[in-house]
Amino acid sequence: KAASSPSASSAAATAAATPPSEETRRTTQEVVEQETNDLPIELNDAVLACIELYQGRLREWFSAALERGGRYLPYIRETFESEGIPKDLAYVALVESAFKPTALSRAKAKGVWQFISATGKRYGLQQDWWVDERSDPEKATRAAAQYLKQLYGMFGDWNLALAGYNAGEMKVVRGLNRYGASDYWSLRQTRALRRETKNYVPLIHAAIVVAKSPEKYGFEVTPEPALE
Repeated sequence: KAASSPSASSAAATAAATPPSEETRRTTQEVVEQETNDLPIELNDAVLACIELYQGRLREWFSAALERGGRYLPYIRETFESEGIPKDLAYVALVESAFKPTALSRAKAKGVWQFISATGKRYGLQQDWWVDERSDPEKATRAAAQYLKQLYGMFGDWNLALAGYNAGEMKVVRGLNRYGASDYWSLRQTRALRRETKNYVPLIHAAIVVAKSPEKYGFEVTPEPALE
């Protein structure tokens, strides 16, 4: 798996250096208590800093991603439910690509789910001169669900599964073994993960919170109509 959105990941590193405001903490606590989440949300400083990042430096990027997400979210959530994984993981695609099927990273990861070539092929996504199914939102979503499901089967923890999605599962396995960490948040305190992966899971938790109650964070969003 390759890099998530460079703008989100790099900006999160600087955001984390500033303690989140008490207003953000209070608002988010209320939002999480009122929402129904099928992925447990961690309200630590790293997540709260990412929420403030979405409200600030990444405001336009995040707003555009939320609007574009209206096109794909119903199908993604339905697919994830059918695969037996949390529907809130649909917002991984927001952090990965801002819901752009044509997104291409510096590491040549492609599509809404930013599959590198080898991982895409492992999950049945055809790639040749004529077609690249990593850019097919439906087929790539099914592949992403299967990959996330396999990662959860490996780690028994969704945050570690997400870290594996970003960094590669063996990177996470080696880190857990080397540092004796028991979960993602303790592993995050070690040198096992790159800065990008340390920011990746907080960005996803923050995206889930804000995307479900955008008006509480000052966003006025008109989602694009879902694809027929």
